[in-house]
Amino acid sequence: MLNEILRVRVSELADKVTGQVEESLGVLELTINYPYVLEVLTCVKNFPDVPCDFLHDLAGMDLEDHFEVVYQLSSLRGPQRLRIIATVERENPVIDSATPLWKGADFLEREAFDMFGIQFRGHPNLKRIYMWDDFEGYPLRKDYVIDSHERRAMMRVRKEGE
Repeated sequence: MLNEILRVRVSELADKVTGQVEESLGVLELTINYPYVLEVLTCVKNFPDVPCDFLHDLAGMDLEDHFEVVYQLSSLRGPQRLRIIATVERENPVIDSATPLWKGADFLEREAFDMFGIQFRGHPNLKRIYMWDDFEGYPLRKDYVIDSHERRAMMRVRKEGE
């Protein structure tokens, strides 16, 4: 019953923001364009009877022609689960930060920034979390170029011989 109520609420929200609703492995997915992310996240967090008020995870994805930011949500009071997928432009990867809604989004957004270069507008401390400050590029982008295995092996031998 709760899942049907959630499905109705998510479908209504999808119509409002021209999103698409699908189901994958028993979890509802709402795919939206990035300008609607804060509006959608606020709505689903405050759904009457079926709030999706707990952010489990947030991750970036590179699909070559665009990026996606995926929000895994559930409820602190019920069994409902929801996945929000926000598409982000590749040329200008900027999306609003979810930290005003969930403080736990802080490190998750920093990870997506560090690995994919996705900028989170309004983030309180958007800086690298894994890579060093002067590291160039974003290592999980599909267009990120690394040295060949031979070049890395040669550099390793050169460093050991010094």
